[in-house]
Amino acid sequence: NEYKSYLSMFYTRRLLLESRCICRRSVSQDSTPPQKTRVVILGAGWGGFRMARDLDKNKFDVVVTSPRNHFLFTPLLPSTAVGTLEFRCVQEPIRTVKNITYYHAAARNIDFNAKSIECQSVYGKGYKNTQKIFTIHYDRLVIGVGTKSNTFGIPGVQTDEESVIHNPSGTNKHNLFFLKQLEHARAIRNRIIECFERAASPFTDEDEKLRLLTFLVVGGGPTSIEFASELYDLLHNDISRWYPDLAPLCQIIVIEAGKHLLGAFSSSLSSYVEKKFAKRKIKTLVGETVAEVRDHTLILKSGQEIPYGACVWSTGNKALDFVSNLNLELTNGRIVTDEYLRVKDKDGVFAIGDCAAIEGNVLPMVAQVANQQGQYLSKQFNKNLHKPFRYVFMGSMAQLGTFDGVFDLPGAKSPKIKGILAFLSWRAAYWTYSVSIANKLLIPMYWFKSFWFGRDISKF
Repeated sequence: NEYKSYLSMFYTRRLLLESRCICRRSVSQDSTPPQKTRVVILGAGWGGFRMARDLDKNKFDVVVTSPRNHFLFTPLLPSTAVGTLEFRCVQEPIRTVKNITYYHAAARNIDFNAKSIECQSVYGKGYKNTQKIFTIHYDRLVIGVGTKSNTFGIPGVQTDEESVIHNPSGTNKHNLFFLKQLEHARAIRNRIIECFERAASPFTDEDEKLRLLTFLVVGGGPTSIEFASELYDLLHNDISRWYPDLAPLCQIIVIEAGKHLLGAFSSSLSSYVEKKFAKRKIKTLVGETVAEVRDHTLILKSGQEIPYGACVWSTGNKALDFVSNLNLELTNGRIVTDEYLRVKDKDGVFAIGDCAAIEGNVLPMVAQVANQQGQYLSKQFNKNLHKPFRYVFMGSMAQLGTFDGVFDLPGAKSPKIKGILAFLSWRAAYWTYSVSIANKLLIPMYWFKSFWFGRDISKF
């Protein structure tokens, strides 16, 4: 009997131990790590790309969707349009950001109640002519889609920047160009060389040569001024060597609706630019507005008709149709946010960059605003902070070609720098801000190459 009771106690204890092990096993097998908060970023500009890089991937499942699979370093874009720099050294592929999911698509609609985004692949229609539409769900959404070029409803100028299939010029014409994307800069560069090759043809008469070699720049902001200056360097330093008989026929005309070029800069710097352009024989038409753009001529409201070979249109920004159709509160086409960059009355939705405006504190549409907002919002997410956004103005710069520029420092009493010192400040600042080590090597290499050996004049 004692032996039987001993066995009974032994087997009872063994069963208890096994049951505990089984319970522990089942708990360990069923336990799964907590799901990450999904942050969807629309756009890969200065704000969106900065957030994609800075967000803590251990805390967040980061998804980026953009119709362009690269971040564009916009301050150097005019340099690529004439060959001072090559296209690949002013862009960073989005997929170089580690531990993110990227979709090469454009957002078409947002269901804020279901927290879902309807996207369209950039590759148009799919199998059996069906639209490539898919849905992305989010926990937090950051809208940083930017803007498109403003045409002001002028006859003859249309933008198709939001279309999946579009003209590389960004417009409805082959010789009229926006300057916001790499494809625009490449199209401009090819058109400039094409104009010279057409003018060099034995079948081209003198009037046609003058038209082909007249280059118009509509707008008097930094992008327009920098492109006109880069174009002047190309004509003066390179075209004069390779097309010596055509160089004297070239003409650059800048058309600005305001009273002065670089109207956002101090009056002394604006005057400096105007005098510099006059010395270079770059014709400036200030206080003039465009009435109509035709296939080969541009009509001003004063009645003057200007034939042109290529026209670059850089007259400011306008809201995307996508943003306008979201049924959000807008101010001048920009999404209204609070000081924490939260979209009003939309849970978990934020807006940054050119497409957004803080209520009561509308900031300019410049790269430094979007970059600072992307950096700020990433920090808020990563550290779960709740501090309002504060913008720090870093000054405004524009380069006027080789060894010349203007630098408007922040503060009314700050010095206004011009000439070679402003030029070196411009190059040093933007070289420092370039993202990758590869581009930090490539950019000065191409600056050296274009200065000593000239710009590439191949058309491809």
